[in-house]
Amino acid sequence: MRSSNKHEIIESMKKRPHLFILGAGATKATIPNGDKNGRQSPVMDNFLQEIGLSDLLKEVILETQSNNVEAIYSELVENPKYINVVTEIENGIVSHYQQMELPDSPALYDYLILSLRKKDCIATFNWDPLLIQAYNRVNKITSDLPEMLFLHNCVEVGLCEDCKRFAPFHNKICPECGKAYKMPRLMFPTKNKNYSQDIFIQDQWRVLDYFLQNACIITIWGYSAPDSDLDAKDMMLKAFSKTFRKLDQIEIIDIADKDILANKWEPFVQETNYHLNIHRSLLDTLISEFPRRSIEGYTKRYVEGWWGNSTLTLKECMSFSKLRQLFEPLILNEKNNNYNVI
Repeated sequence: MRSSNKHEIIESMKKRPHLFILGAGATKATIPNGDKNGRQSPVMDNFLQEIGLSDLLKEVILETQSNNVEAIYSELVENPKYINVVTEIENGIVSHYQQMELPDSPALYDYLILSLRKKDCIATFNWDPLLIQAYNRVNKITSDLPEMLFLHNCVEVGLCEDCKRFAPFHNKICPECGKAYKMPRLMFPTKNKNYSQDIFIQDQWRVLDYFLQNACIITIWGYSAPDSDLDAKDMMLKAFSKTFRKLDQIEIIDIADKDILANKWEPFVQETNYHLNIHRSLLDTLISEFPRRSIEGYTKRYVEGWWGNSTLTLKECMSFSKLRQLFEPLILNEKNNNYNVI
């Protein structure tokens, strides 16, 4: 490869985004002992029991023997006589997540958001407000933070239906027209999901399509691509496969069996010439080794052939003042348009 061509490829790669895709496992890892008040982030199995809604099923006769909320909810919504039960379940889900709060000390979502920049993106399938709460906390350290997408909606998203404006739900009033924000309907766990069901979710997937096509690194954290959500996986793969990916990287963060994970994501990994790393923690990934410089670090090591190590790596901080101190050298360099690995 001619040196001029290689230089162009390297400079082009450095401008590309890092995309994180989050599932329920990411929130579970962020609050392993529960949120600020001990409230848990439930998984699909035993979901209704975990959030205290199992009593709603006492008078319900179900064909499914599963404790999985998707199987239960899908059957209920197809039976008109259970419309009131469905409404109570939906209201209970919203109420549970609206009450969730991050612990006062820095959590993994704080590290994640602060380790990415405006050109990057975090797309989550989760309903909880913790990602937005973390964003608002680390925004006090720097405003150069990644775009966030809520693929199944989120209880902290507000929508002005007249202005088509999205903002945190707690802002309450649209600054353009003065009308109250409404929370777009969550995409509840049905087997047949409609990703064009409303303007908000439609817009989120449109933006995700862009990042899937352009990302140099895609990190999948705690999202298992369940068989019941094949539409989502197919939509992601269709966008991902539109671009030449042989120099790109896939990371998976999950505590599941590595062989199972590799098999589930094999269609994506194949596109990158099997550039796959599987980790059990966010603190083992490229953003941990190269915070705010993941693309630069990856390119420097695997394209330029660098054998060095970053001197500034991600580590747990007990306070936000310590977190600010950790990232300060990187942020100061960015003010001088310096994005080199240090």
